[in-house]
Amino acid sequence: MIIDRIAKQRANVIMLIDTSTSMRGKRIDQVKKALVDIRKQLIDMENVNINVDYYLTLITFSSEAKYLNNSKMDRISDVDLSNLKVGGWSNLHLALVKLEDLLKKESKGGIMPDFGGIAPIIVLLTDGHPTGNGYKSELAKLKKLPWFNVALRYGIAIELNDKRTVQVLREFVGDNGDVIECYDSKMLERIIRIIVITASRVKSETANVSISKDMGKNSINTVAQLEITENLAGTEDWEW
Repeated sequence: MIIDRIAKQRANVIMLIDTSTSMRGKRIDQVKKALVDIRKQLIDMENVNINVDYYLTLITFSSEAKYLNNSKMDRISDVDLSNLKVGGWSNLHLALVKLEDLLKKESKGGIMPDFGGIAPIIVLLTDGHPTGNGYKSELAKLKKLPWFNVALRYGIAIELNDKRTVQVLREFVGDNGDVIECYDSKMLERIIRIIVITASRVKSETANVSISKDMGKNSINTVAQLEITENLAGTEDWEW
């Protein structure tokens, strides 16, 4: 089989992180640990895969939503996690406004390429129900964006027994991902790491070959989902 090398591409990982007051303590500490490890592993993967550069965007949301360090997109080696702090409400709708801005084409002020490119990986994690119902109208706007519709999307519900919140996450991921219920914050780091690293590896591997008509972005998402499910299920020492 002949492998066609292609021009270097950008792999975008976007994470929407609940930083409301209830995330303080072990929960936010687990998120930080996961991000530190993700940064290290993606740097290693980037050094091996010369066709892909990894970029990470962190959108934090509480009473307000913002890009961590006021940056829409950082090279993975430049990501600074020191400003990840908690406090306030859980205004998810404000984070979705930021996400909508990101997923526009570069020519329209977003971070996504105007032509071609790797579909992004988007992870939304929260430990509570969104404040208000504004997320519904913002999610409807996102669903009109092509890059949102082809993105691999995962939702992580942290230590909660709230069907309303799980439903919000299911509406967010649609058919292009899954919702993972994390019943113990001690497992949060592992879950985040498995999702992001597995998806990033699958996505970057496809950048090494010419994608045929039968291997479109949605097919790549399916491969990533299957591997993530297998890796999560293969973890033998869950400690619920």
